[in-house]
Amino acid sequence: MKKLKVLGLIIAVCCLQGCSFSSTQLDLISTIWNRESEFISFEELAWTGIWSGQDYRVIPVFPPNESLTNFMNNDGVIVSFDGWQVTRIEGILPDELRVRIVESDAGLEYLIEGERIAFHECEEFASSLEGSTTVWVQNCSSPGGAYTNEIRVNGSGAITLLRFMIHPDYPMLTLTPNNLVL
Repeated sequence: MKKLKVLGLIIAVCCLQGCSFSSTQLDLISTIWNRESEFISFEELAWTGIWSGQDYRVIPVFPPNESLTNFMNNDGVIVSFDGWQVTRIEGILPDELRVRIVESDAGLEYLIEGERIAFHECEEFASSLEGSTTVWVQNCSSPGGAYTNEIRVNGSGAITLLRFMIHPDYPMLTLTPNNLVL
């Protein structure tokens, strides 16, 4: 029974890739499923978030009946990612700020407790190749200057980097997987 629960979690990890990306996390399922041990370490699934000089260890969690990934840890950090945008931040910003980011046709709206704190004009994501890595970038402009949200996908189809603006007054957040299964 434990292997089935673990398999369900790992299959959910594969969904992080979304329809646009093929998934090599299936290799992870195969590796874990064929093990004699039923224990999967946190490190095998963990990602590292870097923000304002601090590292946050998080693990992807997939809420039932939702098409997003919550990167979470036991310290209250939550970064929600819908496959193209970071949509919610908790536990990272000072003063326990909780930010929601809502995408519209013209850009991104940043909200705290339902109140708009900023609107940034953003282009659609566009891709380019750097070697075997597909780099998806979204160029945005704000009163504070221009910035670029970024998703990197390696040649095997695994996301290797997420970099997003999470609040207009603070630095960007970067998330990277600790272990890639190739």
